[in-house]
Amino acid sequence: MIKVEHIVKQFKDLKAVNDVSLEIKKGEIVCLIGPSGSGKSTVLRCINGLEKPEEGCIYLNDQLLDENDKESYAQLRSQMGFVFQHFNLFPHMTVLKNLTLAQIQVKQRSEEEAQKIACEYLNRVGLLDKKDEYPSKLSGGQKQRVAIARSLCMNPEIMLFDEPTSALDPEVVIEVLEVMQELAKEGMTMVVVTHEMGFARTVADRVIFLEDGQIVEENTSEEFFSHPKTKRAQDFLNKVMH
Repeated sequence: MIKVEHIVKQFKDLKAVNDVSLEIKKGEIVCLIGPSGSGKSTVLRCINGLEKPEEGCIYLNDQLLDENDKESYAQLRSQMGFVFQHFNLFPHMTVLKNLTLAQIQVKQRSEEEAQKIACEYLNRVGLLDKKDEYPSKLSGGQKQRVAIARSLCMNPEIMLFDEPTSALDPEVVIEVLEVMQELAKEGMTMVVVTHEMGFARTVADRVIFLEDGQIVEENTSEEFFSHPKTKRAQDFLNKVMH
């Protein structure tokens, strides 16, 4: 479904992503893990078009993401939902308005249809009773669940999560992970940058371990956590699993 070929992304002197290639199949859940600054989030942002790699190509369903072809580029990007670390909700809009805005502007849905869809997804993440609240009244976990619902309203084919729990208090992390686990059960294709090793181990089909902008190891989640092949992955797991 997604094919990344030899992408390089440079910020001044730093090669944040250095010749990364990977594939994500339909219905697969892939976790990108690794130490801070290893390039995981940059890879994800390149896939979504939030960053433009200097080299390499990215394909979605065999179509090249090419920003010179504006129409096809926008259409391909709209098939991907992106959930940010810091929610990115509009503070001056109610929860419901946050969920209907893009539906009306991008999907050209009527206000009525957009609200109906928004309420369905709010109900799914357990927050229908908050639809008229403003984001400032919500906890971090609630904001992140609203952000996930907002992405789902756009009927994406694939969901990209950029450290969706790292800005949350530990006790609310679980409510966000539960929503993601539900999506996984329903067969949503997902790429997740995460520090939650328990989630990666339980939910991911595959784990891709990065360091210094490169893929160091890639395996099924079971194999990666039970028998990491590289010394670097072993050291990393020893640190984070204890």
